[in-house]
Amino acid sequence: MNPEPVFSLSDADVWTATEADRPALAAFCRDNPEYDLFLTGEVPDEAEWVEDFMTDLPPASFNWTNTHKLIARRHQDPNTIAAILDVTEDMIAKGVGHIGLFQVATALHGTGLAHELYQGLEDWLASRGTDVLRLGVLDGNARGMAFWTRHGFLETRRRQGTAPNGKTHLSYVMYKPLKPLTLEAYRLRVPRDDPNSV
Repeated sequence: MNPEPVFSLSDADVWTATEADRPALAAFCRDNPEYDLFLTGEVPDEAEWVEDFMTDLPPASFNWTNTHKLIARRHQDPNTIAAILDVTEDMIAKGVGHIGLFQVATALHGTGLAHELYQGLEDWLASRGTDVLRLGVLDGNARGMAFWTRHGFLETRRRQGTAPNGKTHLSYVMYKPLKPLTLEAYRLRVPRDDPNSV
């Protein structure tokens, strides 16, 4: 692992994933297939899943500056990955942080880790100049929608998407300003998230 965590929680540290983490990531994929089953209807191939997590990048046309592949490890079980995150800075516009993936191990649902992890992520991104966050929630993911709504995210538009295996799904695009920002001002800043745009 890296010598210093990216940020720390009360009982866990968040690190940048490295090549040495691939076996633990494969174990996370094997032990937590629920999201991928929901997204694609299929159990993910571990090797492909790990490769995608480690190497997938947003489109260059989104003009992002940094993307981070992060893993959380609890102090009491440092050999096991407790959560994975994929976040991008300055996506589409400067100061916009995009949460592409936020997945906590199923066994840790209900422990409070997800809420603490999100707050730690928000604080870390804010310290780096992010002033608004965005993400997508799949239609039918009631638990995810409740979680993000609880943390202050608001719907700005809906989009049809396609999973890697071709399965289509509706996604709710959500945003959360970390500084005062109206919905209208946000849509002007990120036209992609305006329902009147393509």
